[in-house]
Amino acid sequence: MLWLGQTSNIMSLGGIAIAIGAMIDAAIIMVENAHKALEHFRDEKGHDAQGRERFEVISVSGQERWASAVLFSLVITVSFVPVFSLGAQEGRLFRPLAFTKTFSMFFASILGIVLVPVLMTWLIRGKITPERQNPINRFLIWAYQPFVNFALRFRWLTLLLALVVLALTYIPFSRLGKEFMPPLNEGTLLYMPTAIPGMSVTEATKSYRSRIAFCGNFLK
Repeated sequence: MLWLGQTSNIMSLGGIAIAIGAMIDAAIIMVENAHKALEHFRDEKGHDAQGRERFEVISVSGQERWASAVLFSLVITVSFVPVFSLGAQEGRLFRPLAFTKTFSMFFASILGIVLVPVLMTWLIRGKITPERQNPINRFLIWAYQPFVNFALRFRWLTLLLALVVLALTYIPFSRLGKEFMPPLNEGTLLYMPTAIPGMSVTEATKSYRSRIAFCGNFLK
């Protein structure tokens, strides 16, 4: 931010606040996959992974999902890139937010593949409870499974529907105006009195009082 001349204002800090919820998604993907790998190891071997076995299982699980975690973070990062194309007032207003949001997600994706795997080998301890033993997870799996089965069974139909939805977004996009920010008309009156150079204080006071009276009568 310092190198790019960005200051800490409400918009730049707002970009960080928006990114906080998504910054941990890469770590969540890595940790969840490690839990699933430990669960599958117990189902296959009949006992929980300990010591060197646990380290190897977690390491392999991190190698399996690091690309997915980075791709997910980069997709969110790229989503704010169009904000940099804004100009004039909206550009000056929202560009600091886009900068901090992009920086936060970019470095979160790097930490997701550099720091998180190391922390997993240190901090994932104890017995991993299978997700199907959790009633909330069982309900979510039951509700989500039909959609997953449909998407995997009819892959081309799913892709076609996604392309159709993407094509339909051209309709609202073509109707957007050139102004990103709508005009603000709050119905207020701006009273800006001006005086002739060299006017005396007495005459300026009389003129000011007459204009105040006129505005009061006008508002009535």
